[in-house]
Amino acid sequence: MVFYAEFEAEKCNGCGLCFHKCPVMRLPLEEAKEEMARLLAGDETGKVLDKCESCFTCNYICPEDAHPAELVLSRWKQKYEKQGLPARAAYFMPTLAPNFRTFVIDRLPSDEKAMLRSWLSEGPAEEIFYPGCNLITAPYILKSGLFEGHDIRGSLSMCCGEMYFRMGLEEQLERQARKLALWLEQMGTRRMIIPCTAGYNLFTNVLPRFGFDREMEIEHFLPLLLQRIDNGEIEIKRKLGWTVTIQESCHAKSLGDEFMQVPRELLARLGCKVVEQRQCKTEMFCCGIGGGFSHKSSYNPFRLSRSTWRGLAGARQTGAQAIVSYCAGCLQMLETGKLTNPVNRMPVYHIIELVKLAIGEETVSRAEKAKRAAIFMAGVTRHQAPALLSAKRFYVEEKTAQDGETKY
Repeated sequence: MVFYAEFEAEKCNGCGLCFHKCPVMRLPLEEAKEEMARLLAGDETGKVLDKCESCFTCNYICPEDAHPAELVLSRWKQKYEKQGLPARAAYFMPTLAPNFRTFVIDRLPSDEKAMLRSWLSEGPAEEIFYPGCNLITAPYILKSGLFEGHDIRGSLSMCCGEMYFRMGLEEQLERQARKLALWLEQMGTRRMIIPCTAGYNLFTNVLPRFGFDREMEIEHFLPLLLQRIDNGEIEIKRKLGWTVTIQESCHAKSLGDEFMQVPRELLARLGCKVVEQRQCKTEMFCCGIGGGFSHKSSYNPFRLSRSTWRGLAGARQTGAQAIVSYCAGCLQMLETGKLTNPVNRMPVYHIIELVKLAIGEETVSRAEKAKRAAIFMAGVTRHQAPALLSAKRFYVEEKTAQDGETKY
């Protein structure tokens, strides 16, 4: 199916299955039908516009392939156009600064800041490795021989716009799409390798519908990594022997079962046993950031925490030793959620970290990850908390767009 397409009202029969089977809402069928009827009429809903986390599971549930997720996004867009966003949301806007990413980057170790500076080059490059915003806040993941020979290029200003997409903010997404196309054109880039599943999905399935008109070859890094292990280019020096559970990327749903099998096969090569969560693959709960996307939530920190705790609870129920993510954003959300969760303190790893360990390299300690999560929390406390009680609202274009950048 097409991951992103306009809602097709003529296909929708109002059956309500999208919200009835939604892993987040699980509305009684009759209530789900009533909610859909209100959405179709352009009226306020009792739950959907508030509770939706734009994880797009409803697009896969819909028996008529009507793309109900896009109906929700369009209603959020309308609310934004009428009301703007509450002041608290400004700290999570990816192209404004300061924001939750710039706060962390300002406090990175000097060697990691040096890595980021090296990624800023805009010289000619036919092929680049595009890290994505979340890996830019965790560059230690790419500190490995696995990336020798890759020309890593990227910065916060070259964000793919995923957060704007999942909030329904189309104008902001279009602005990023055009900016990215120009950036890649100026460098002469014809091939891009992306380790971020959200970025890969945006570039291949979403941005071309919003003005990204650059024709190029785009590949996800994980299948390439699996291939390099299988052909002997990468040697597994020790089997880890861990029991792990997977935090799925919401965007992996668009890539299908074949793609979602790749991290599972990678883990098998590393000697790990995967224990699936009750909600997995296309029904996977969002890592927690989805709790902030609705217009009503607008990154309410309490909503974000509850959403993250839910994911941690699902992982804990498996009895696994660790949580493995193949999205750096999921890694950071779960690590931060652990700080305020008295029950689940399971270690969380990016899958690239496990590959590094299996080939004899090191990754940062759990204590260091906890320290970085604490920095994230400190930023929310310093910059977002004062705005929680503010009645002020804003439009992204009214603020000075500093491109989410920071001086490294």
